Amino acid sequence: MKLKITFTKRALKLSAIMVGLWTISFVQDAKSQQVSPFQTGHYLPAFSNIRDMAKPTSGFFVLWYNYYQTSNSYYNRDGNKVDKVSLSEINPNLPDIPFDVGLNAFATAPAFFWAAKKPVLGGARYMAGIVPVYFSVKSSFNSEVSGSISDKLSGFSDLYLTPLTLSWGFEKLDFTFAYGLYTPVGRYETGADDNLGLGFWTNQFQGFGYFYPVADKSTALMLGLTYEVNSKIKDEDFKPGNRFSLEYGISQYLSEKLEVGVQGGNNWQVSDDKGDDVFWDPSIHDKKGSLAFNAGYWVWKDRLQLNAKYGFDYGAVQRFKNDILMFNLVFVTNALTGE
Repeated sequence: MKLKITFTKRALKLSAIMVGLWTISFVQDAKSQQVSPFQTGHYLPAFSNIRDMAKPTSGFFVLWYNYYQTSNSYYNRDGNKVDKVSLSEINPNLPDIPFDVGLNAFATAPAFFWAAKKPVLGGARYMAGIVPVYFSVKSSFNSEVSGSISDKLSGFSDLYLTPLTLSWGFEKLDFTFAYGLYTPVGRYETGADDNLGLGFWTNQFQGFGYFYPVADKSTALMLGLTYEVNSKIKDEDFKPGNRFSLEYGISQYLSEKLEVGVQGGNNWQVSDDKGDDVFWDPSIHDKKGSLAFNAGYWVWKDRLQLNAKYGFDYGAVQRFKNDILMFNLVFVTNALTGE
């Protein structure tokens, strides 16, 4: 029996888009174009500023994250870069086809939070928040067979809600616990090439700790843990594996207004994909690490901070490796303080 393989521009275009969109990770994002082993989670380590989970003042405040991502390299289940379609594995008489894949993405996520004045549970600050996400992504695919193919997609993705955050502050320590929920409000349909959400709910549990080795808290050491519990994908018998993230960082104020820092994080799939629609080996779990460097400046002391960050991924398995640039804003409005 002879094997006949037919390439079409439409098929190659959809393949490029699907591979690309599966990998955009953010609290929002275009990742889930069909039930596949490339499914990732909602949470992105090292995305927020280092001190964002420390105990805040009371009142209403805004953290506005702006995220740029670029990538041209995907790493397979063995951690090896994928740069060709290995048709020779199907038939030794068929040639391998080299290709290039490119991703350029932008996401903007204004996070709105309110922190109560009255302490609860032994002095904890209660907080609640909502984070809408808008993103835009351009994917490209180039090979001798298809030529150059590209496509764009943009819109609102899944909505993040955090109805319960408790933060305790001590002389040298802060500790914060947060429960959040990703709601699948972004457009999603399995097999579509214009999905804006992931198509499933995620319950997220976080614990962050800060240690201040000096009395004025100009130095902060951060350690954070995040666990994601995923539901089944809409209209499919497929539940993506749960995920665990470890984050760390050090923040140093060089003056009352200027802050610099280094932060990193690792994200692992920690349970198998489940369901009758899982056709791949579910024991293969994806992972990757990230490292970032940032600088922040209070242009309006204690009220408005601008923050810039550069980061990159490493150790990717069944994930894209990205370069990241972020421009963030922290605005303490002094509204709803309870005064």
